[in-house]
Amino acid sequence: MLDVLKVRIYPNKEQQTALAKSFGCCRFVWNYYLEKTNTQYKETGKGLSYCDMAKHLTELKKQPDYLFLKEATAATLQQSLKNLESALKNFFQKRARFPKFKSKHKKQSIRYPESCSIQGSGLKLPKLGIVKARIPKTISSKIKSVTVSRTSTDKYFAAILFEIDDLTANKNGKISGIDLGLTSLVTVFDGETYTKVDPIKPTRKYAKRLRRRQQALSRKTQGSNNRKKQVKRVAKVHEKIANTRVNFLHKLSRKLVDENQVIVVENLCVKGLARTKLAKSVLDAGFGMLINFLSYKLEREGGKLIEVDRFFPSTKLCHCCQFKNNSLNLSVREWVCPNCQTHHDRDENAARNIREEGIKILSTHTAGHAEIQACGEDVRLVGASTKKHSSVKQESPVTA
Repeated sequence: MLDVLKVRIYPNKEQQTALAKSFGCCRFVWNYYLEKTNTQYKETGKGLSYCDMAKHLTELKKQPDYLFLKEATAATLQQSLKNLESALKNFFQKRARFPKFKSKHKKQSIRYPESCSIQGSGLKLPKLGIVKARIPKTISSKIKSVTVSRTSTDKYFAAILFEIDDLTANKNGKISGIDLGLTSLVTVFDGETYTKVDPIKPTRKYAKRLRRRQQALSRKTQGSNNRKKQVKRVAKVHEKIANTRVNFLHKLSRKLVDENQVIVVENLCVKGLARTKLAKSVLDAGFGMLINFLSYKLEREGGKLIEVDRFFPSTKLCHCCQFKNNSLNLSVREWVCPNCQTHHDRDENAARNIREEGIKILSTHTAGHAEIQACGEDVRLVGASTKKHSSVKQESPVTA
């Protein structure tokens, strides 16, 4: 089993210069062969494979105009070609967009696939020597690779990929249903009690600081040194917002994973929510990031994450009599069931329904049930639901 530890490193000036050259060489190799494979694909209908690019790179480094490529480690250049081949394969298999040309003004990264080790309080890298690092824990197993990156605020990080023993421990705990929202970021129901956690809204918290620094940036002359300095000041605010959000979600996910064995969440379409008028709040909350953190932390500790179908009407369904209230909208936070007269809190009722649906999925070993759809159930097939739902247009009475 593989694990990753991201640590901050502190290279000296000579090491920073060497890293800058390596970043530039890997970026040049990526852009050069991306252009070359695009040209060949337009002419012959077939691009370049990794073997073709690697052979050509060996000859390219011998030419007088490209001798600077020898300053970088050969393994990092070859790894850049492998990443390019993977990016092209992902595009043709419709898993990702077409790869873009890399810019020196954005985040830089290179990967060392071999010859990396930890010595004392530092990280030994090829052609760099021992780089000072802040490593929080001991890594006694074999290091597979190290990815060094530089952020837009000139901070250096190293992601260490290493092998660990497979986890066989069985986690014990509760089964909890989680309803994600904007008023309360998470509403947790563990079968007995409800718990709500409010969002921290880091984008709105630092909005004033960001606005002031962006206004100062707009007054700087294009291409001046003062503008470059101000760009870093703006980047620091964005970095502060991102770090605040990630830190909060890590702590929240750790608390939820420690208290529960099985967590049931809704499979939300975050891209769809980001196209609504609530886009800023949805993206600031970080729903997808929270689910991702819960998933890998539960997997490491022997727990399980269950995703309920996004079409399941968790909010509109009464958990007492299963009556579906279609008249609810986002402004209604509390409602009374017309059938059994039970008073419901919107988020608490949704968390309870999500938990019950997750228990059904566990007991039946299916991907969920779609006997009751959130909306448009008259035009959808009734039965066991799948992960992907395709909308079916309703035929007109004349055509039928």
